[in-house]
Amino acid sequence: MKDLGNLDSIKKLRKMFSGYPQSTLGIDEVLYIDTQKGIAAARYIANESMCHSGGIVQGGFITGWIDALMALACMSKCGPDALVLTLEIKVNFLNSATIGKNISTAKVIKNTKSIAFIEGKLENVEGKLIANGTCTAKLKPNFYTN
Repeated sequence: MKDLGNLDSIKKLRKMFSGYPQSTLGIDEVLYIDTQKGIAAARYIANESMCHSGGIVQGGFITGWIDALMALACMSKCGPDALVLTLEIKVNFLNSATIGKNISTAKVIKNTKSIAFIEGKLENVEGKLIANGTCTAKLKPNFYTN
């Protein structure tokens, strides 16, 4: 998919999500951003240090990948200067993630000026669903402009 929407916002978001602290989670590349619909996708690379028994990625990393993409999707729709604070998150682990590349996608379901409802998922590169999640987030507009 191609980026859609406000190109200045997309450029700013790509820069924000390509460095620290996303780099600590193993982000490889932001794949696309749609600022009109509030949709985003990124590729993460799981390495051995993220795994527990048998090369299975620890659930905290999976939750982090989905949570980060839900924030990116929300910022794409609400503006790159909005702070997205997760109030509640639920993640369903459906299959194991293993060492290698994984794709996380997210979209905003509904938002107001102060609250957003977002859903996300993680799939391996073959398209097998690893986990899905939802969150409720508090929004602080213009946070990064100060």
